[in-house]
Amino acid sequence: MKQLINEDGFYAGSELKWGLEDVLRVLNESNMTAPKEDLERILIASFQDNDVLMHFLNETIESTIDYMIEEGQLKTKKL
Repeated sequence: MKQLINEDGFYAGSELKWGLEDVLRVLNESNMTAPKEDLERILIASFQDNDVLMHFLNETIESTIDYMIEEGQLKTKKL
């Protein structure tokens, strides 16, 4: 079974791997294309300093924690 947390403590699942082909797919859905350099710029700009994405991921983590506590799946302690 593949380890989903790497040795540095980061999630390593395939869901978070985005590439140039993903950008091209989105463009193609709008009947557009772009050169590789533009695909790279779009991908970088989509992730750099993306507060909306970070906020969404933080909310998702909080919701997951709440759900797992309610289901008795976590051994949490108050600090």
